[in-house]
Amino acid sequence: MPEQQNSSNLIERKQYMQTLRNLKDQNIIKVITGVRRCGKSTLLEMFANELLQKGVEQAQIQFLNFEDLDTLAIGDIYQIHTHIKERLLSDKMNYIFLDEVQNVKDFQRLVDSLFIKKNCDVYITGSNAYLLSGELATLLTGRYIETSILPLQFAEYYNYTAAKSPNISKSDTLGNYVIEGGIPEYYKQKNISQKQADDFVASVLNTIVEKDIFERLNVRDKHDFNKIIDFTFDSVGSFVSPRSIANTLRTHGTVIDHKTVAKYLDALCDSFLLYKVPRYEIKGKGLLQTLNKYYLVDPCFRKVRLKRSMQPDRSHWLENMVYLELLRRYRDVYVGKIGDKEVDLVVTDREGYTSYYQVAWTTDHEETLKRELASLNAIKDSNPKYLLTMDMDFNPVYDGIRKLNVANWMLQNI
Repeated sequence: MPEQQNSSNLIERKQYMQTLRNLKDQNIIKVITGVRRCGKSTLLEMFANELLQKGVEQAQIQFLNFEDLDTLAIGDIYQIHTHIKERLLSDKMNYIFLDEVQNVKDFQRLVDSLFIKKNCDVYITGSNAYLLSGELATLLTGRYIETSILPLQFAEYYNYTAAKSPNISKSDTLGNYVIEGGIPEYYKQKNISQKQADDFVASVLNTIVEKDIFERLNVRDKHDFNKIIDFTFDSVGSFVSPRSIANTLRTHGTVIDHKTVAKYLDALCDSFLLYKVPRYEIKGKGLLQTLNKYYLVDPCFRKVRLKRSMQPDRSHWLENMVYLELLRRYRDVYVGKIGDKEVDLVVTDREGYTSYYQVAWTTDHEETLKRELASLNAIKDSNPKYLLTMDMDFNPVYDGIRKLNVANWMLQNI
């Protein structure tokens, strides 16, 4: 069990903590996934500390972090299993936290064996989608529930920032968030220096690429793969396909097969760096097979990787952060097509209702407003339609389309 941390140094993750509370003691494995350093380990530590505060004994909690060499030194799965089993309390529920468990060979069998014990409540984390592929998914079909963790949402970031700078405006805070993102440790490092924060992000990205992708896939041509990373990080909010990427790179002297591009894109998604969003034909109500958008899990990776100003593309990065917010709130998120027009984001909620979102930094100019409204006006159904911008006007309505300030929208309690 890690040392209890000073709660003032932690950023509360209300949504995810409530999920863990709801799942506590249920006969199901809790699987926590997400990009490295998005807060998975801290979330489990906060939950374990909450258990202690509510009367669970220290001896009932076992917390093993498999990024820690001291933990890995326990041995193979049989030795780890023995280590845990010897510390179980027979007359009480035991809470077993296995952090970054994919670092243990044949971890699936370890997890399965702990799960079948009547007095074990098992929680595991992992930093890539392989955690739930292959043998684990086969062994545990119907016996696990996945919670995918994203970096800080704007409401969490705003509360953290406002506590330190009470006079900062929501608009300015969102402007920073759109560029710097929500990796919690980034801001702790930034309190020391900007260079230290950027170096931290660069090291996280390097670990993801080298350990979670290159080693796992045995990538030989790292140069080509890095070209794919640079291209996708620079193309957030644009429609692309493996073939279009291959063709574009070819014009710049990099010859790569579109099937290889597709494999590399899948690897970036499996590591939770990118999220692939398919196109949805609004009129025909079906998914399209060509061209998708890719959104980045956090803009700080792009800022540090490409070392270019984010300001010229800030509208795309605002769209990126709106996508992530919608992903937290709803079941399915797509990019929309209606005739020859595009709708930035289409969502389906848990009850099956659809709504549409257009995102722009500002629509102060009349021509910009007309252009952004045109796509939504082309949709003839009566589902909700929203235009989200940084503008501070008083939520006007245009033919049923509600224009909202995006900072206020992100702070809504959904």
